[in-house]
Amino acid sequence: MNKILSIIIPTYNMEKYLRKCLDSLIVSDENMQLLEVLVINDGSKDSSSLIAHEYEEKYPQTFRVVDKENGHYGSCINRGLKEATGKYVRILDSDDSYDTKNLSAYITKIANINVDLIMSDFDVVNNDTVVKKYRYNLPHEILTDFSEMPPTIPMWMHAVAYRTEILKTMNYRQTEGISYTDQEWIFLPMSKVKSFWYFPHVVYKYSTGREGQTIDKEVFVKNIGQEVKGLFVMAEEYMQQIIPYSNPNIKYLQERLKYRMKAIYMSYLVRYSDKLPVSELQSVDTNLKEYPEIYKMTDEMIFHPKFPVRYVEFWHKRYIGNKLLFLILRYLEQFIEFKERIKAQKNEKQ
Repeated sequence: MNKILSIIIPTYNMEKYLRKCLDSLIVSDENMQLLEVLVINDGSKDSSSLIAHEYEEKYPQTFRVVDKENGHYGSCINRGLKEATGKYVRILDSDDSYDTKNLSAYITKIANINVDLIMSDFDVVNNDTVVKKYRYNLPHEILTDFSEMPPTIPMWMHAVAYRTEILKTMNYRQTEGISYTDQEWIFLPMSKVKSFWYFPHVVYKYSTGREGQTIDKEVFVKNIGQEVKGLFVMAEEYMQQIIPYSNPNIKYLQERLKYRMKAIYMSYLVRYSDKLPVSELQSVDTNLKEYPEIYKMTDEMIFHPKFPVRYVEFWHKRYIGNKLLFLILRYLEQFIEFKERIKAQKNEKQ
């Protein structure tokens, strides 16, 4: 039976979380026949490989384990795409999980859908408690032209499945050897998307709070150079593969670039200005001038929709920056995040 969905699971030393991840993929017998789970073991030194092989032995029609030398996250995605046989493909990190019931319904639905992109909702959880909900509220049960997708939509890897043929035809590859390549997954492939379909239910459960996660403050500050490298990979793709061909999805792609640049500029100027030297940002800023189409976007970036301060433009004009302004913005961001957490807690109780 032809596979409808391939799920790529990059795995490195995740023995503590892997069973929960894989258990969440045990759906109905009928849908197990339509599902392909590719566990890409990235040279784990713990029992991750043994655990994954248990599932392969128990469900050989669904689970497949690929043991390889360590090459980091991007290399796992690249290997998974090479192995994938499903009509659609998506990613699941091995410390996260899926909503099993909704996944089964999702597989049933997409078996009869023919589009380039499938969107679905997801939750951010901490110890199984929902701390944030992503509900896209897009037109559903109909096939939709990608041009109708709001360019500023908060797109995340957790919400996306592509028609596998698109990625293989374009020979898509993620950058290897670095973290923070999830932004690449929702960038260049989107340039080829013409149609999408929306499944208005939670499929992905994105876990936070684990020590050592790449989104952890200390880890992010330590590895921000990898975030910067990823930005320049996207910048090259934009200039070489997007601009020359007048891509119809360019507004969306520009917003993704702004999102990644904001993560970097905000980190140096606002969030972690006490930990990151502004001289490093000056170097990044200078190198971005080599991409004038992108560099001009930096001055368009705003702090927050409710507080549309063009903080990078201000920094460019003053260059050294106004320490008082950026200190105010730091506390303002913390206040906004606090209010959002309180709102999320209230919604969860309701």
